Amino acid sequence: MDFERLINPKVCAIIGVSNDPLRASYQFLEAWLAHKYKGKIYLINPKYTEIQGIKTYPDIREIPDQDAVDYVLLVLPAEKVPAEISKCVEKGVKFVTIFSSGFSEIGNKQLEEEILKSAAGKLRVLGPNCIGVYSTESRLGYFLDQPIVTEGDVSFISQSGGITRKFIWTGLSRGFDIRATVSLGNTIDISISELTEWFSKDPKTQIIAAYIESIKEGHEFFSLLKTITPQKPVVILKCGRSSRGKLAAQSHTGALASSFEIFDSMAKQAGGLVVETLEQLTDLILSLEHLKNRLPSGNNIAIITMGGGRAVEITDTCESNGFNVVNLEDSTLNQLRNLLPSINVILENPIDLGTKGFNPEIFGKAFKSISQDPNIDIILTVHEVERFSVIANRFHIADIGEVYADLMHQFGNPTKPIISIIPRSWELVDHFITYQNYRNDLLNVGIPSYPTAQRALITLKKLLQYQNFLKTH
Repeated sequence: MDFERLINPKVCAIIGVSNDPLRASYQFLEAWLAHKYKGKIYLINPKYTEIQGIKTYPDIREIPDQDAVDYVLLVLPAEKVPAEISKCVEKGVKFVTIFSSGFSEIGNKQLEEEILKSAAGKLRVLGPNCIGVYSTESRLGYFLDQPIVTEGDVSFISQSGGITRKFIWTGLSRGFDIRATVSLGNTIDISISELTEWFSKDPKTQIIAAYIESIKEGHEFFSLLKTITPQKPVVILKCGRSSRGKLAAQSHTGALASSFEIFDSMAKQAGGLVVETLEQLTDLILSLEHLKNRLPSGNNIAIITMGGGRAVEITDTCESNGFNVVNLEDSTLNQLRNLLPSINVILENPIDLGTKGFNPEIFGKAFKSISQDPNIDIILTVHEVERFSVIANRFHIADIGEVYADLMHQFGNPTKPIISIIPRSWELVDHFITYQNYRNDLLNVGIPSYPTAQRALITLKKLLQYQNFLKTH
């Protein structure tokens, strides 16, 4: 099935649109207009002749014939939906999102059967109980509080509208751009597998992400996953892990959540990367965006800090997550001894460069030596931004964070991933601004950052899992 006109519709309509700003239908229209949707908009409601200066039609069948409607957002009470679907079929509509709830999630499966009967295989349905499509290409948004960000290469499929909206915001704040998101609710027609397959062939999508509570076509999905993951990573947030979580999922989308353990095992065999929280999902996507061409070849890690306490804490976290904080080669240690004084430093891994490590020249040379060490697969750096203003003044550098980022980019081994930890221990607004600037400086040279070692290492474990899969597929 070709979903191009779903993801990038040229003509859209809202059935059941209202002029009440507190109604969801009005808020969708408001967002489409504010985000400057690139296509043509038609509004359907017999109560009005115009809304927001746009002519409003009493029936979708009265839209001028020269405009083939690609995408309809249907916002009506559940019992009225089947009849409107029949009208959409008459009009030749290609795709309908049913925003309305009140179907199988409350036990009303009969209405869903009536919808499918009305669609008669002539149009495809998203939902019900969902918010549909968000497209940065066509500038089709959800609500005003969901910004249309720069067009990216991450596409997200979700069984939750709330998670979908949060994903957009989190992606924006974490530093990756989105191609499209599709919220599909109860999935009575268009399935997770169909959308996953389409995005796998979409040249504008390089990373596929999904939020899944339950999946009806499990065998088909895992077979499909195995064909996709050697070319594109697929990251899945699987919820409904606990017994209460499964019940919550059933009341949410009307389907019983599958066993997390079975799902995780099947996905792993097929190369999928399963995570347990939205934070883990967006953390992993961020690293895949920047490190997919230099995934870790092993689990030997070098820790570079300017403080012994942090080094000890992070070493414990590395070991507990299955990473080895290994010894450096003698040749590397000799290079560091020639570079650094014998006091206030620890040259054995974890490496504490001491206060001398804040000197950009010394940091760059030390970083180069460590990154070239054959014992090391991954470089983990730690910088505390609270100290940046003092250091910048001492060395007369306007943006010391940008300098550190450029040095890591210049002297890093291009085959080894670099991840930075920027601990969030500040309380001043200035420190937060410095943190944001440094995080962006790092992203500009392809280095993702995390506020804690635990978050960084959970992500690295998944990157290593994916690399091990790729080695055999």
